Amino acid sequence: MSTDVAVIGAGIIGCATALQLARDGASVTVYDRSGIAAGASGRNNGLIEHPYDAATESLYEHSVELLGEVLGEGFPRDPVGTLLLAQDAAQAQSIAAAHRRFPSLEPRLLDPAATRAAEPLLAEGFWGCMLRTGYPVMPREATEAFAQRAREAGVRFLLGAPVELVRERGQVVAVRAGEAQQRAGDVLAATGAELGTLLGDLVPDGVVRALWGVIVSVTLPERPRHPLIEGALASAHGSGDVEVEAPFTLLDSPSWLAVGSTMLEGQRPDPELWSARLLARGARFVPSIARAQVRDVLVCARPRSFDNRPLLGRVPGQQRLWLAGGHGGRGMSTGPASALLIARAILSGDDESIPPALSARRLSDR
Repeated sequence: MSTDVAVIGAGIIGCATALQLARDGASVTVYDRSGIAAGASGRNNGLIEHPYDAATESLYEHSVELLGEVLGEGFPRDPVGTLLLAQDAAQAQSIAAAHRRFPSLEPRLLDPAATRAAEPLLAEGFWGCMLRTGYPVMPREATEAFAQRAREAGVRFLLGAPVELVRERGQVVAVRAGEAQQRAGDVLAATGAELGTLLGDLVPDGVVRALWGVIVSVTLPERPRHPLIEGALASAHGSGDVEVEAPFTLLDSPSWLAVGSTMLEGQRPDPELWSARLLARGARFVPSIARAQVRDVLVCARPRSFDNRPLLGRVPGQQRLWLAGGHGGRGMSTGPASALLIARAILSGDDESIPPALSARRLSDR
């Protein structure tokens, strides 16, 4: 057995890349030890949101177009507007000023009365900053839609077996899944937070690590009009610095109404413990959360790169091994466009077209 490209990882990036490769005539096989959208792509909060980072802004804009193409009527025509929350006027002004770097967001500063008028579920006293971003989607269904398009284009999916790389003379030439082995012209590693485990000594330690997210799926008497996000969380994504381990979010997607979320490193967090903390913190912002009915608690490992930006391109020292990962909590928001970039690089055999801020060549400096 052989394939032009073996894609390891059936999350949003792996499935979207497989689709792009197949559309351009490549034979593609997708591997995943668990299944489609088994990781962060199927367990996130379901909001396509601006990355608040100039280096990845164009990825977000193009990903919105690609999601609209694949999901059709299942993807909103316009953003619903994301409301960032602040404790006082000074913090709100700082948040608004930070987001004016991105004119497309059209940040609007709201005093407490206007903030509560925009979102009646809120407790009194919060300032706000409204941003023109936020497309609610069903994350698992969006990933499965890319997978289905890929199947229709001829992509083969081999799921449910542990996957490892096969090397000859130091170069990756094949993929082994369970007892089966398949040679590949090129191999793409798109395994999310497990990227470092798959690549082993081919990349430095800590290149991609897990940033654990916990969200609580709830039922409330009334649903919010806008995604609600504690301002510190949104402002931190460009730098990677988060002052609070569990900033408040309340996000209404077609899949679930989710209270969250955590930004935790280390071991997998205790869902019961963090569920209680998230609900208690959330009730300070939206009092009705104190009476929320819990439906489920979802835990996922976001793949965070060493500098909080995606890693796209050829693995240093390898001729035909590529990687696409490290998107953190923005895999759904920037992954489809990342997939297009890495697919073009694989087909051309050259990753020079990938912007330096996103290129896997950054690994050579480590």
